[in-house]
Amino acid sequence: METEKRDKNKKRSFRREKRQTGEGQAHREPVLQQKTEREAVIELLYSVFEEGVFLHLALRRLFAEAPYFDTRKRAFITKLSHGTVERYIQLDYFLSLYSKTPIEKMKPILLQAMRLSVYQLLFLDKIPPHAAINESLNYLKKRKLQGLVPFANAVLRNINKDKERLLEELKSKHREDAIGLALPDALFSFLKKDYGLEDTIRIAKAFLSEEGGFFIRNEKGEGERVSGNIMEEERFLSGDVTIQDLSSQEVAKLAHLKEGAKILDCCSAPGGKACHLASLFGESAVVYARDEKQDKLYLIEENQKRLGLKNMRIEAWDARVEDLQFLENGEGCLDLVLCDVPCSGLGVIGKKADLRLHFSEEGVKSLQKLQREILSTVQKYVKPGGQLIYSTCTLSKAENEENRDYILSHFPYKLEKEKKFYPGEPGDGFYYASFIKKAKA
Repeated sequence: METEKRDKNKKRSFRREKRQTGEGQAHREPVLQQKTEREAVIELLYSVFEEGVFLHLALRRLFAEAPYFDTRKRAFITKLSHGTVERYIQLDYFLSLYSKTPIEKMKPILLQAMRLSVYQLLFLDKIPPHAAINESLNYLKKRKLQGLVPFANAVLRNINKDKERLLEELKSKHREDAIGLALPDALFSFLKKDYGLEDTIRIAKAFLSEEGGFFIRNEKGEGERVSGNIMEEERFLSGDVTIQDLSSQEVAKLAHLKEGAKILDCCSAPGGKACHLASLFGESAVVYARDEKQDKLYLIEENQKRLGLKNMRIEAWDARVEDLQFLENGEGCLDLVLCDVPCSGLGVIGKKADLRLHFSEEGVKSLQKLQREILSTVQKYVKPGGQLIYSTCTLSKAENEENRDYILSHFPYKLEKEKKFYPGEPGDGFYYASFIKKAKA
């Protein structure tokens, strides 16, 4: 009997030891702490505003790390984050009216939570005020910032109470200023200098337009506005259609079609224009699609494979570095060079709201310098009678018309055609200029 007790005690002791050490337990995956959609947005906003991460990259990272967000939740997160960034100038203005603490002195995570709440309260009518407010307050509690909750609660409830008056003030008192147009002062002044007040208002309203969808180049080679996840549809997967903004589609149509043409797209990623050119010219032509950044080439390659294009040569190359293979006896040998340069992107702010955060006049000047360095190199590759197409997705005259004049005054070209697309007419803001290289006298 005594021996039996000792055996039982040994077994209990052995089992207890195994529990304590974890030995013998089935392997358990760590539990993934799931966030709510609004919690995810607050943290995403922090990375955009405080760490300088681009919004689309922050979203991509979030969705990769949080696969539990389904399609509907991802769409909601995207809408909240884009809208908050898009209207942050207005949101900060309203917060400053009700907060004794200046915006710049608020804790960054508190500011993001309050921005998100104010955006929902004022601009998303279908969201109940209690949801817009309480989820941000609960997040602050989770972050052990309970001491800030009474302050945030009072400010947000007062803004909600005065909602109609504040929105009316936005339309009347601020109709023609940076606050009413949701633009940083520097960007508002820059556009007004280039375009005047009325056109600046028109451009800014197009940025804020809620017209949904985006453009594709369809089976007929025409622009078509669509919505939803086109990338899961058979006609996209089969290569019958491709995503490309309406204004961007105009570039390839400018090209003078010719059998056996040799074409260079010197700043190509993600490759929409290069693929369009390759599809128009047929397999007798060759399209060199280049980009300085090696890690962007996969974007071109994905498009090439999906569209089944065999006449493309994809490679990493800094467009400022001369390539002797495109020169014969010191003269260019290419039929067409497309120079779609890196730019400030002011034409696509409607899609990329966070470009508001990165704009500076000094940045535009720096980009113009880069653009001219690229132009000075690649214009050499065009043979006499050949074509140079210069394009951007920006509205800056320094990057568009001034560079047009730079080409005409420094290189042997004549202007064939140019066009500027304003945002919302009906696609993105865009500019192109087509030049023909003069024959030597």
